[in-house]
Amino acid sequence: MQRSFRVPTSRPAWQCRFGCAIFLIALQINCLAPAWGQALRKVPFPFSPIGVNCLPWFVAKEARIGEKYGIDFDPVFIGASSALFQSMLSGAADFAGSGGPGIISNILRGGDIIHITSMVPRFTQSIMVKPEIKRPEDMAGRKIGVSRLGTVTHFALQTALDGHGIKNVTILQMGGQPEAYTGLLRGSVDGAVFSPPYNFQLKKQGYNELYSPNDLTKFTEFITNGIVARRAVAEKDRDMVHRVIKLTAESIKYIQTNRDGTKKIMAKWMPMKEADIAEDLYRFATENYAKEGFTPEAALRAMTKQMVASNLVDAKAAAATPVTAYYDNRYVDEVKRSGFFEQLWR
Repeated sequence: MQRSFRVPTSRPAWQCRFGCAIFLIALQINCLAPAWGQALRKVPFPFSPIGVNCLPWFVAKEARIGEKYGIDFDPVFIGASSALFQSMLSGAADFAGSGGPGIISNILRGGDIIHITSMVPRFTQSIMVKPEIKRPEDMAGRKIGVSRLGTVTHFALQTALDGHGIKNVTILQMGGQPEAYTGLLRGSVDGAVFSPPYNFQLKKQGYNELYSPNDLTKFTEFITNGIVARRAVAEKDRDMVHRVIKLTAESIKYIQTNRDGTKKIMAKWMPMKEADIAEDLYRFATENYAKEGFTPEAALRAMTKQMVASNLVDAKAAAATPVTAYYDNRYVDEVKRSGFFEQLWR
C-alpha cells in the first residue's frame, strides 16, 4: 500500500530529502514485488483426472509457484469432463485442466471452450484387463470400463476397438479411475482404461496391459491434456492467460529438476505407496510433458476424424467446423516471443 508523505515546511532540508527517498524506495518495492503489497488473485482450476496428466498443477499448488505470478492457484478435482465444462460455462472457473475429445464435443455442441495449451500431446492411457485376456480379440463379449462416454478414456478404448474391428464389447461408465480400479479388482468389469499410477499398480498385481500408450499412438495422433479456457474469457483477460501458462511451464520445469520435491507432491495427491511405482511414475512424468505447449493442429484433425468414424460426434457438424475452432496458439506464441521459455529452460 502506498502512503502519501507530507513534509512540513518547518523541517530541515535533509529531512525533506530523506522523506522523499523513503517514498521512492517504497514505490519501487511496490512495483517490483507486487505480492508484498497486493492481494493474490484467486484462480479456481478444475481438473481431471487425479493422475500424472495433472501433476504440474499439483506442483503449482504445493510449491506455491502461482504466487510468483500474483495468483492464488486452486486446483479442484471434478470427475467428468462434462461436469468440468459445465462449471466453466456457468462462470465458476475461467480455466481448467482438460482437453482432447471433450473440447471437440464441446465446440460441436455450441460451446466455446478451447485448448490454450496442449501440455500432454499424446496418449498416456493403457487398457488394463484381466490376466486371461491375452489378445485384443479376447475383449469380444466382455465388459470394459471408461470414466464417461465421450471422454479421453472412451476415445482411447474406441480407438483400440476400431483399430482391430472388435464390435461386441459392452462399454460401461465407471465415473472415474478410482471407481474403475475398484470395479476391475472386484470383477464387475473385465478391463478398463487407466492412466498412471493406476496402470502401474495393476501391472504389479498381475493384470495385463493389453494396450500401452505407445500402442494407441500407432492408431492416431492425440492430445490428452492441457490448459483450456472459454474463448471469450481468454480474449478479455489475456494477461491472466499468460500467467497461467507461465506457472504451468514453471511447474513442469520443477518436475524435471526437483526429483525429491516432486515425489513428495505425487505421494500427497496420488494413490500410491510403493517406492518402485513412485519411481516409475516420476520417470513417466519427466518424459511426457511439452515444454512450451503449442497445440498440434494435426492431432485435432486426426481426433475429429476418429470421433466421426466412431460415431462420437455428429459428422455434419464436424465437417462444417474448421479445426481452428478447437484451439488458439496465439497465447503460447506471445509467451514464447517474450523470451519466457528460453529463459526458463536455459
